[in-house]
Amino acid sequence: MNTKKRALWQTYERENRPLDESRGISLHFEKGVDPDVKALFMSFARWLRKTFVFPVHLNVYLLERETVLLRSGREAYGSFIWFENRPPRIRIPVRIGCAGDFAHEKYALMEEALGSFVHELTHYFQWLEYDDQSDAASEGQANYYRFRLIDRYYAETGVEPVRGE
Repeated sequence: MNTKKRALWQTYERENRPLDESRGISLHFEKGVDPDVKALFMSFARWLRKTFVFPVHLNVYLLERETVLLRSGREAYGSFIWFENRPPRIRIPVRIGCAGDFAHEKYALMEEALGSFVHELTHYFQWLEYDDQSDAASEGQANYYRFRLIDRYYAETGVEPVRGE
C-alpha cells in the first residue's frame, strides 16, 4: 500500500481542513443497546468530531443484533452504504448480551464493535477520496486503521481501553 493511501485519515484531520467544511456524523441507537456500548460510542464520536472533518453528513446506526445483513444477502459485522440522493450510512451490530457473565467477554465484544466502526469509517473516507481502489486494497487499508485509530483515541483522551481483565 503506498504512502498516499496510508495517509487517508490524516487528509481529513481538522488541522488540514477548514472547520466549516464538516457536515458531521450522527449516531442512532436501536432500542436495547447496552448503556456501556452507548457511552463508549458517544465518547468516541465526540472525539471524532473534534479531530476529523466529515464533508458529507454520515448517519451511523448501532444495532442490537450480532450481524447486519448486506444487500448481497450475506451477514457481516458492519456495512457502509452510500446513496445518490441522501447521506451515506454505516450499520454496526453491537449486541453484547451473548457475552455471558464475564466482563472480559463483554469488553472484548465492545472493542470489536468499535473496531468495526473504524473499519467502516475508513470505507467512508475511501468513498470520498478514491475512484479506483480495488476491494483488496480497500479492505487492507480499513484493517490497517482499525485499531491504530482506537489506540490514538485512548491516548489522546485518557479514556481507559475497554479491555477487560
